[in-house]
Amino acid sequence: MTTGASWKSEDAGPNRILRWVMLLSDEELLKIGINMAGLKPQIVAKLREKSAEYPSCIAVAMKLTSLVYSMADAPAAPSEVLEYLTQVGSPVVLDSTTCQICKEPLDFRLFDGARRGRAEIETSHSSPRLHTPDNVGFAHRACNIAQGNKTLDEFYNWIESILQRVGRTSAS
Repeated sequence: MTTGASWKSEDAGPNRILRWVMLLSDEELLKIGINMAGLKPQIVAKLREKSAEYPSCIAVAMKLTSLVYSMADAPAAPSEVLEYLTQVGSPVVLDSTTCQICKEPLDFRLFDGARRGRAEIETSHSSPRLHTPDNVGFAHRACNIAQGNKTLDEFYNWIESILQRVGRTSAS
C-alpha cells in the first residue's frame, strides 16, 4: 500500500491505495473512483512514484511475512506457511529480524502497542520509493522517521557528519 494515512486534507489524494493500482491509467482509475485530475500535480507525482508492479508487491509481502515470523517472540508460523516461504526463498529464521536502520533486534510484541496512525514497528525502505523485496524490511518507527526520505547510505553519512561536527567519532 502507498502511504498517506496521516494526510488530513481532501486534496491529499487517496490514502493507503494498492501500489500496483497506481500503474493504471487515469481513465482506469476514474472507473474505480479515483479522480487523478482532481488532485494536485505533486500528489499525483507522489502516488505514481510509489507505484510497483503486482509481482513485486507479492514478493514484498512474502518477505515481510517471513520477517514477522522471524521476530523474537513471534507466534509459530503454520507449517504450510513455513513450507511455502521456504519454497519461494523467504525462509523463516527464528529470532533474526532486526531493524533495517539501526540493526537492533525487533520483537514481535512491539506490534501490541500499535494504534491507529502510530505503530512501534513500520515497514521501511533502504531506498525510498523503490518497492522491491531487497529494499524493504521493518524498522522502529523512530528510526524510520529519522531516516526520512534519505537512502540508508545518505542517512548513515548524515549521522556520521553530525558525529564529526560534535567531536564524536563513529565506529565504521
